Amino acid sequence: MGSCEICGSSKVATKRASSNGRDVLACEICMKAAGLKPNITGVSLSSNPGNVRGFGGYGGLGRSGKDIMVRDEKELAPDFGQRVIDARRKRGIEQRDLARAISERINIIQRVEKGHHPGDPVIKKLERFLDIELMIERSPEEQRKVGPGAGRAMTLGDYIQDALRKE
Repeated sequence: MGSCEICGSSKVATKRASSNGRDVLACEICMKAAGLKPNITGVSLSSNPGNVRGFGGYGGLGRSGKDIMVRDEKELAPDFGQRVIDARRKRGIEQRDLARAISERINIIQRVEKGHHPGDPVIKKLERFLDIELMIERSPEEQRKVGPGAGRAMTLGDYIQDALRKE
């Protein structure tokens, strides 16, 4: 049993297929929904557990429902990387073991722990396996500082969100 790289479901039967020139492992449901045809010469991860692959998914894709920074009324915790490190160390496991347990590559875990934003499937896997919360409640009264020492400059998207909140 493997992990679907499209929907993130774990412990499901997967088949290798090509999508936009990239090989992916997908469950039957995703294969039908995306209209993918299985590669005849491909080998499933379920029969080759040493060859663990994943997308990574750093950054939102800009499509509705795919923004990893804000999901429903929750947002990615600012200290998500440290939360993953603390939970992993509390369990006494190495990065490689965590990556293997959630069917991701070790560089995905390393990037998450350094503060690079993971995709939704990786967030869900980490939350489930480590029993932690990476998506926290959004604060509606959020104040942004613009200028030196503010952490980051205000973007056009920040300005629009602030304007919409005031209406």
